Amino acid sequence: MTAALAPAIDSVGIPRRGERQQIPVVLRELLWIAGGIAALMMLWWGTATSGVLGPSFIAPHSALGALVGQWEIIWYNAEPTLVAAVTGAGLLLVVTAVGLVLVGMAPWLSPWLVSVSVVVGSLPLISLTPVLSIFIPRGTSLIIVVTVLSGLVPVAAMLGSAAHATQVGRGELGALYSASALRWWRFVGLGRTVPIVDIGLRAMLPACFVGAIVAEWSGAAGERGLGGLMANALYSYQAPLLWAAIILACAVAVSLLGAVALIMAPIRKALQ
Repeated sequence: MTAALAPAIDSVGIPRRGERQQIPVVLRELLWIAGGIAALMMLWWGTATSGVLGPSFIAPHSALGALVGQWEIIWYNAEPTLVAAVTGAGLLLVVTAVGLVLVGMAPWLSPWLVSVSVVVGSLPLISLTPVLSIFIPRGTSLIIVVTVLSGLVPVAAMLGSAAHATQVGRGELGALYSASALRWWRFVGLGRTVPIVDIGLRAMLPACFVGAIVAEWSGAAGERGLGGLMANALYSYQAPLLWAAIILACAVAVSLLGAVALIMAPIRKALQ
């Protein structure tokens, strides 16, 4: 019956079940992000208009006006921060890709990776950056190193969860079909790790950007940087400039979340 009606359904342009469900998956992810932003803006506006936190806590429209009015100086300082954050995130993506293959074929590596990353992640970046500056010159290189360290814990958690998900059923079903570790990972384990990678990337990418800003707060920046601009605006009592820089940082972090949602949601839907 359904097969007989398929040509008629296609002729009138009615989307099929799979086609109807694929678009809302992406829209649902973006609507959650947009709803969170709207709620945060309303809370911000209400707090600013009440005056509870003082005159330095300006309203969103004032901060956006400062962002537009002083865009050139803000972007001049934000560009090296973005470059360092993207470079560090790219390095972590390579580590993630290689690590997924390694823990898929050798799951005994995952406890070691998690332990090392937890030890590194427990070190405060603000105190670690001055120590690293003894060996690494201040500037983009040092910021990239701190960025990688800031995103290491989400990557390790991702790899540990992926190793466990990959090995489920391998002892029985894999032995039944005499599947090698690589073949099992390719045809079974890889699909199971996609939801884990989705969540891990959502945690890793914003963490890398925040890590780059924290590194600049700690003295890793050279002549310019978004974190340095925030610190200078704070100490010179330029509240509009400070809030404009904060808005830009938040916009970048939200854009990273949106990019991951746009890329991973169709992949997850296809695997389902």
